[in-house]
Amino acid sequence: MRLYFAYGSNMWSAQMDKRCSQSKKVGVARLLDYRWIISTRGYANVVKSMNDYVEGVLFEISATDEASLDKYEGVSSGSYQKVEFPVLHEGQEKVALVYVDAVTVEGSPKQEYIQRINSGLADAKLSEAYVTRYVRKYVPAQPS
Repeated sequence: MRLYFAYGSNMWSAQMDKRCSQSKKVGVARLLDYRWIISTRGYANVVKSMNDYVEGVLFEISATDEASLDKYEGVSSGSYQKVEFPVLHEGQEKVALVYVDAVTVEGSPKQEYIQRINSGLADAKLSEAYVTRYVRKYVPAQPS
């Protein structure tokens, strides 16, 4: 098993269950000195940014789950690259797999992605301060 840090639509439990049937949610974690953006490709990314942070969900994943994520994240086509970063979970530093887009220019989310991000936010239970400060700049809340 390996740790995986989800910060985009993979925070949505239904999507992760479908993509990674063996995954187990560990809890909320933080990636320090990075900032959450939507790139010009229309999807979430993390970019180096001192004194900022990204909140996301830490999962334990199997090798089969990782192969599935590689496919969905477009690793072979170069959409996302696999990186290992230290994340903080319950006060402890842990090394986790993070998918990072080489495109760091800020853009707008694809229309279909808005619903998936909001579903992920509902499931993830990230701090309201984080969501307001970082995510809502790009992704509007959906009417309930």
